Amino acid sequence: MPGDEGIPITQEREIPDEPAEILDNAVIAQRKILDGYNPVCHPKVTPKMYEEARNPRHVAISLVGEPTLYERLSDLIQEIEHRGWTSYLVSNGTNPQVLKQIDEPTQLYISLVAPDKKTHQELCRPLVKGAWERLQESLDLFSTLSCPTVVRMTLVAGRNMQKVSQYGQMLIEAEPDFIECKSYMHVGGSMKRLSRENMPSMKSIREFAEDLAKETSYLVTNEDTVSRVVLLSKSP
Repeated sequence: MPGDEGIPITQEREIPDEPAEILDNAVIAQRKILDGYNPVCHPKVTPKMYEEARNPRHVAISLVGEPTLYERLSDLIQEIEHRGWTSYLVSNGTNPQVLKQIDEPTQLYISLVAPDKKTHQELCRPLVKGAWERLQESLDLFSTLSCPTVVRMTLVAGRNMQKVSQYGQMLIEAEPDFIECKSYMHVGGSMKRLSRENMPSMKSIREFAEDLAKETSYLVTNEDTVSRVVLLSKSP
């Protein structure tokens, strides 16, 4: 019987979802979310605004989990391009081999949330071996890509806003087109692990970004107070 000594238990391999099906269902879900925001229910919403929102053209491949684990990532990017949409891939950088092989998205983001390996281990608690080294390898790929590249820094007060010069050195070597300094937001499951005090003020984010600009010679080009984010770029 299965499970007896010497007889391996095999598990049926799951078939990854079809890229077209993922995108079709994403649009369906988007339209359901917008049901209560149609022009009839919301006078401030114009028919044009409503129609544009119901027919998205920009896809963020991100948010839940690590997107480079999806086996058909290249097919998904191709399907997005085929539909005339733009793709924004956000990765934690732990799968550099995938980033080397996939079709390039419209824009590639890699998250950098620590100035050194020790902080990375403490803050991210990676489940894969060599996560820090893999991240460095992913950042090294930036210079080989033709698509715009972004390093996204989620900043947590009291946890990862130190050692700006070490961040600066990594960024100088990676040479991303943009650097996004963004505040951690005290929402969702993170509220069980972090306090509201861990959410940096806009002033703190701005000061961090200005210090980073001095270290890297990047320029502070934009900011959004509501999102608590400051954008740096190579050129204005």
